[in-house]
Amino acid sequence: MNLFLGLLLMTDLGGFLEQAVKNGDVPGAVIVVQRDGKTVFSEAAGFADREGKVPMRADNIFMMASTSKPLAATAILTLVDRKKLSLDDPVAKFYPAFQGKSTVRQLLSHTSGIFGNKTEASRMNLIRDFRQPLAQAADAVVRQPLAYEPGTQYAYGGASFCVAGAIVEKITGEEFDVFADRVLFRPLGMKETVYHSAENLSARIPKLYKRDGANWIPAPTVMDRAGQRGPRPTGFILVPGGIYSTADDLLKFAQLHLDGGGKLLSQSLVEEMHRKQTGALKENYGLGWQLLPNGAFGHGGAYGTYLYIDPAHNAAAVILTQTIGAAEFNEAARKQIQQFLTGE
Repeated sequence: MNLFLGLLLMTDLGGFLEQAVKNGDVPGAVIVVQRDGKTVFSEAAGFADREGKVPMRADNIFMMASTSKPLAATAILTLVDRKKLSLDDPVAKFYPAFQGKSTVRQLLSHTSGIFGNKTEASRMNLIRDFRQPLAQAADAVVRQPLAYEPGTQYAYGGASFCVAGAIVEKITGEEFDVFADRVLFRPLGMKETVYHSAENLSARIPKLYKRDGANWIPAPTVMDRAGQRGPRPTGFILVPGGIYSTADDLLKFAQLHLDGGGKLLSQSLVEEMHRKQTGALKENYGLGWQLLPNGAFGHGGAYGTYLYIDPAHNAAAVILTQTIGAAEFNEAARKQIQQFLTGE
């Protein structure tokens, strides 16, 4: 790619982001693209706080929601590498009260028979009480009747990941946030990636917004407390959706997967994560990853975050906003990033 074409493509991607904010698709967003381990595009646009006129910054900390899933799954698989856990271990090995023959593999691919997010509020509340420990929530989840026969359906949700995280706690004797920091965040130098923090990080965390007609209305995330945005100091660990992180940290994590696991995870397990785990079902899901065409993979979150990895171009990108209902923006941004990477 010559310099002129590269600059032209940068302008197009930057122009897309600026136009998306101008059009009201999102109140503010960050896009960062990395190729061959180097940042080739980084831009923030719009506002992190519309009311306070606070500009969005590329180093803001974002509530990742379900973009947490690939990080959580990667941390869990380090135990598989160490022979302390098997993907084909039955859930009942750790929870005798569990009624199904589901495996850890099925917990991480949403095919375990455990209820997904489209379920009764009473079930979802089992993983929304932030006063309880993860172990207590998981114990309640595994005692619920199966929502379907394991392996016969794909039911996307967070409960099965919470059970997987609680299994880690049983094996290691550590709370899951401490475990994830020890085996993944700290080794990768992800210094601003947390489940819990005693520090008030509100000033660096963009407000979450949702549409109300032509207006943007501030909305709390599941973690927010009165007068404070961001992670709580203690309490329930929402394994599949409670991580806070930055663009820089997420790209360090993405590089781990581009590098085949580096020193933290065997290449065979990394490849297993990127392989379809949903059998003949139509959904293309690996272990904590949504599988995309042409060998790419990624994961989005309900608050507008998206992590995208393109091995064919040795590239990764993050699309970060705090916007409910940002799926169309994320998809359009991902297509722009693909064009940027291919030069088409």
